[in-house]
Amino acid sequence: MPRVSVIIPAYNAVATIGGTIDSVIAQTLQDFEIICVDDGSTDGTLPTIRQYADRVRLIEQANSGPAAARNNGAHNSSGEYLAFLDADDIWTPQFLERSVAALDADPALSLVYCNCALADSEGLPIDTSLVGNGFDHAPSLNELLTQLWPIMPSAALVRRAAYNACGGYRDALKGASFRFEDVDFWIKMREQGAFGYIDEPLITWRFAWFPKQLKRLPDYSKALHVFEAYLQERYGVSAAPLVDARARAPRSILATIGLKAMRDGDRPRARAAFARAIRVDPYRLKNYLRWMRTWLPHRIAQSLSGGSSRRARSDRAYQE
Repeated sequence: MPRVSVIIPAYNAVATIGGTIDSVIAQTLQDFEIICVDDGSTDGTLPTIRQYADRVRLIEQANSGPAAARNNGAHNSSGEYLAFLDADDIWTPQFLERSVAALDADPALSLVYCNCALADSEGLPIDTSLVGNGFDHAPSLNELLTQLWPIMPSAALVRRAAYNACGGYRDALKGASFRFEDVDFWIKMREQGAFGYIDEPLITWRFAWFPKQLKRLPDYSKALHVFEAYLQERYGVSAAPLVDARARAPRSILATIGLKAMRDGDRPRARAAFARAIRVDPYRLKNYLRWMRTWLPHRIAQSLSGGSSRRARSDRAYQE
């Protein structure tokens, strides 16, 4: 039995899945199995996965969403620990070694997760990390219920016993109108035990909506209605802070990309990032002002930028 089952849900991920699988194969800890669950892809994802037939077990299913794909992979796996790696993210070689050691060291932990470096959809580093001040610790259950905590599925290693006890991902929370299956899963897993946090970016999380759009941006318009009833009934808290923060996150990361591009003198990239941020949230005045600044002479734009000359951090996605 392998120590770790690495489960990669994939849907139309031909542009990235090869690099994702390669990052698993390159791990310093090699006691793992890889299971790719193709979620009804219509591009070249399947042929790409089949190129790794000697290392990867392929499961095919009709398009059912990432939660169902993760559960399907877990059901067909045998490892003591479960890693749910998205098909557009990259692990550093030490991810499994460090994460397994953390879970081995403390049997009370239900999962361990790490910080993430950010890259755009083409893999270009954004020069920031996901976890910022105030979020650089393992959360309590109350923190998970009241704040959108920066935990990415690809950054977590899960104890199978805790996964089984909480029932895994809720398949009901699927579809572009919702996409809160990860938030729900963290809450359920926290009920099974404390989390561990590794304050180091052991993965690169790919922002899939800029400059090329690799995924459809989720529509969160129905999320509050669905998640509110669940959280009110089970915990007596409102889902509004979580839903609002999730909706802000893409806009804030786009702003981070734009500000970095301005500092680098890449006005076309900055302009495109701010324009995309405006489309995500057309009521945010600040991004209109930032977009207009990209047309000004460099010296004037710099004098007006104020804080934008400082290193922008994506933790604003959880704090603004």
